[in-house]
Parts: sequence; C-alpha cells; structure tokens
Amino acid sequence: MKPPSFRFRIALLSALISGAVLGAFGGAAWFLIHHERVAALDRELRTLAYRRPGWISGNASLERVTSSIEFVFGEDRKDQLLLLVKDGDGLTRYQSPHWPADLDPDAIDLALKDAGSVGDGDADTVSERTPRGPPWAESEGTWRSRGGGRQASPFTKAPRFCFVKTASSLWRVGVMGNDRERLVLALNCAGLQEELHRLRNGFLVVLPLALLLIGWGGWWVAGQAVRPLRRIADVADGMTARGLDQRIPSSGEDPEINRLIRVLNGMMDRLEASFRQATRFGADASHELKTPLAVMQGELEHALQSATPGSPEQRVFANLLEETQRLKTITRGLLLLARADAGQLPLTLESVDLGEALEELTEDIEALAAQHRIRVERSETPGLRVRGDATLLRQAMQNLLHNAVHYNETDGWIGITLNRQDTEVRLEVSNGGPGIAEAERPRLFERFFRSDAARGRRVDGVGLGLSLAREIARAHGGSLALVESRPGRTSFRLCLPSENGGRRSDRP
Repeated sequence: MKPPSFRFRIALLSALISGAVLGAFGGAAWFLIHHERVAALDRELRTLAYRRPGWISGNASLERVTSSIEFVFGEDRKDQLLLLVKDGDGLTRYQSPHWPADLDPDAIDLALKDAGSVGDGDADTVSERTPRGPPWAESEGTWRSRGGGRQASPFTKAPRFCFVKTASSLWRVGVMGNDRERLVLALNCAGLQEELHRLRNGFLVVLPLALLLIGWGGWWVAGQAVRPLRRIADVADGMTARGLDQRIPSSGEDPEINRLIRVLNGMMDRLEASFRQATRFGADASHELKTPLAVMQGELEHALQSATPGSPEQRVFANLLEETQRLKTITRGLLLLARADAGQLPLTLESVDLGEALEELTEDIEALAAQHRIRVERSETPGLRVRGDATLLRQAMQNLLHNAVHYNETDGWIGITLNRQDTEVRLEVSNGGPGIAEAERPRLFERFFRSDAARGRRVDGVGLGLSLAREIARAHGGSLALVESRPGRTSFRLCLPSENGGRRSDRP
C-alpha cells in the first residue's frame, strides 16, 4: 500500500490538531456558558424569594401568591414558575395550582444547612450592614421593608439549588427557609435547554466546515512548503550522464531550502568532476593503448609468419595474436563507451539501408551458426532506411546476432525480423536457449556483466556487447531493450527513427 504523501499528512495533522483545539475550546465555552446561565437562574430564584419574604412566615396571604407570580412574570409565563411552601412538620401550606403531575413535591429534598453567622440572631433584629450592588448581591440575612427599613430576613438557612428532571421538562429548584418553614421555587429550564442546544448544534455544524477550511489551508501551506523540494526533485530527476552540468537555481525563499540547494549543488559539482575525470581517464587510457596494441599485433603477425609451421612457437604466437586482437576489441569498445558517456560519440551520418547491412551480417552469422547446427530464419521489409553511422549501426546489430549464437543451444534457432512501426524501424533478434534468469535481467546492460550461463559455458566476450549496442542506439535517438525471455525464447528489440517517417523508400 502506497503511503500518503507528505502534503496530505500535513493537511490531515493540521485538521486533527485544530479539531482537538476547537473541540476543547468549544467544550470549555459551553461549560462556562452553561455554568453562567445556571448561576443566573439561581440568582433569579434567590432574588425573587428574598424580595418577597412574605411568602412564608405569615407575612402575606398565600391565596394571593398566584396573582403575585402573574404580576412578576407575566400571565403568559405563570406556568414557568412553581411555588411550594411547607411548614416545619412537612405539611404543605401552599402549592402552585399548575404544579406538574410528574413532579412529586414530596420527593424534593427540603433539608437545608445553617447559614453560619448570617441569620443566627433574632429574626427581628435590624441588620447593621449597608446593602450594596443588585438585590441578589445583598446579604441573605436582610430584606427591605415597605417602610424602607432594613429588616432581618426570614430565611435563616443557606439556600440550596439543584436540577430536577421530569418526563416532560427540566426544572431548576431552589430550596430556602428557616427552622419552621421551607420555600421551594422551581423555574422551568426549557428556555435554557433550547439556548444551549442551539449553541451546541451551531458549533457542531460550524466545526466540520472549519476543519475543512483548516485542512485546505494546511494542504495549501504544505504545497507552498514542498514547492522548492519539487523543483529540486525535477532537476535531480533530469540529471543524466550527459546532463551533469545542470544545477538547482537558488531562490530567495527560506534559508533552510537555500542551504539544501547549496549542499546539493556542491555535491553535483563534485560528482561532475569525478565523472569527467573517470570518463577522461577511460578515453585517454583506451586511446593510448591503441598504438602499443597495434605494434604488438604487427610484431606477432610477423613472428607468426616467420615461425616454423606446426612448431610450438607458432602456436604461442597464434594465441598471443588472438589475445591481442581481443584486447583491441575491448579497448575500442571502452573508448566508444567513454565517448558515449561524455556525449561525444562521433557519428558520421548518412542514409543507411538496414536491410542491406543486415543481409551482409547474416551471411557471416549463418556460417558461425552452422557450426552449432543452428538454423537462421529471417523476415524483413525491404527498403527501410535510417539516418545514422553505418559502421556503428553494423556493430550494434552484429553484437545482437553474435549473442543470439553464443547464448543458444545445439540444434537451436535464430529469428531475425526487420519491419517498421509508425515512424520507427524495428529489428528484433530472437533465439532459443534456456532464457535469462529473472535476477540477471536488471543487469543485462551493465558493463562487463556476464551471466552465469556464459561463464559456465565459456562463451567468448567480456560483457560489453549489449552496453555498447544500447549506447549506439541512444546516440541515434533509438532504444534497445529485452522484449521477452523464457525457456526456449529470448528476444531483443532495436528501435531506430526511420529516415522517411516510416514510409517505404523507393531508392535502390
């Protein structure tokens, strides 16, 4: 499975981190808002009770409580507030007429704790403290009388607030009172619930949109961040043995990217210098070896002619001459490869009839194949021409044909096909034999590589034939590749641009 891209991971990570932060922030905000709204309800209940202490202690007629609630809250909201008054024996003195049936008044816990020093004195004692702020900020131990005086509050117990949930609604219940009586005020929380639900739903709707926007932003930022790296990768990908002079252009972006560019350019400078030096050494060494090898060949040929026929000296001179010619072949191949690496392979361009060149080569190959009882089959389209170096093209085709003979088997076969495909001329050389092992195929065009089968059968050659043939094909704008290899059939295909665009030539 292909791993996700760096850009995708950055965008996903940005969305996840932002989602976690927004979720935590939204949860904290919702909790604070919920806490503040509940505190506001508690202040409202407490203010209502302490502003009308006559609801207990006999200071007002309980029959007028309903009209008082309607006056305070409005007639349309009178069912939003519930009132319950009980005496010290737990008997109900008053209960709102619209008290919900699913809320059991006896199930409400009426236990209260002492308020400490507040309200511990006589209930009729006038408080000496001066009230400040809103009514719910005033001391719970005092209340304002009709005459404007500050009198002791009848609520001597610390108030207690809690939620009571019924099947149809949720109520915020406040319990207040003294040693003799209890006052219970319950406020419907439907509005609070609706407000908090709207807030939560709105946040849940906006959160995915925000995460998408953040993810897109992370994708864009990651794209901007990796853009210099893409440029570096494109330049590095376009570098070949003939393009080592390419460098990554410096940019005025981040210092880290500029430092990376400088390091890579420095590495390319060293790589180019090393490659040029190695190429120059190979070309110079091959060139310098040509003269002494030619001298050695001449001397050996002269000594061979002067030696007594059939003598041991003649056999030695013959073997030395053969090895000298082999060295000359290797030297010539190395020189051509060195020039190809440097992009300086000399080409004498002319119109070449591949059919005629192939016919001449086939005659030599048939004589060699006959020694191993190998039959040669040829199929070609006449008049196919390419523009190239005739000598080099002949050498490339000769290398393929010789390999077809050397890596064949007794009573085997060789198939030679020359045709055209669109604007290409294709030469396909096939042969029988055991085929090429799967592990050896990636190294077929490496220099000096010889398969295990070649070494085991003592096949002539040093492993430069395919490498040289491919470099010649590339120098002509073509290609050489292994098409098929299996027991009984191995095929190589040489493709070259047609001189006349794939149309058959009428020239002789």
